[in-house]
Amino acid sequence: MIISNASTKEERGNYFSLKTMTKYTSEIYTVNATQAQAYERLADLRRFEALKAAFSDPEKMQYILQNLPADQVSPEKLAEIREQVEKMQFTEDTISADTKMGPVSLAIVEREPCKLVKLVTQNSPVNATVWVQLVEKGTYQAALKVTIGVELNFFIRKMVEKHIKKAPDFLAQFLSQILAVG
Repeated sequence: MIISNASTKEERGNYFSLKTMTKYTSEIYTVNATQAQAYERLADLRRFEALKAAFSDPEKMQYILQNLPADQVSPEKLAEIREQVEKMQFTEDTISADTKMGPVSLAIVEREPCKLVKLVTQNSPVNATVWVQLVEKGTYQAALKVTIGVELNFFIRKMVEKHIKKAPDFLAQFLSQILAVG
């Protein structure tokens, strides 16, 4: 017996497909740049085009490997990331990539100068929002925090939650290094 306030079979069927937004937040990371410098680099996604050059330079790849915790990214995983980055396309407002699920984009939908960049997924089977917050921390440092909101139904969320929980810290750590001046 199904207990539900739904009066029709269609309404009862939708009960299990209800999606809720769950948010996951990173720790606070330090960016070795002023708040304005970090924001300027983050607010124009074309600047991430430099990743392609970095990933194709063997010396820079070696540097990346040496500075990543060994338990987080193996050389094989880094090679896989390199292949994905080489296929990415960058505009001022979007990052687009071909994935196993088809083309997916992450687009900036809100900018609050020097404080916040908000991005949302487009053409994705999963609705997600990424908030990147910046706060002045010192003379030449900014604090960075990433929050990822993902809209999943209960069953899917339980299957992927342990992986999604790691994403904000991984992204925040990555951004804290790439947004640094130097």
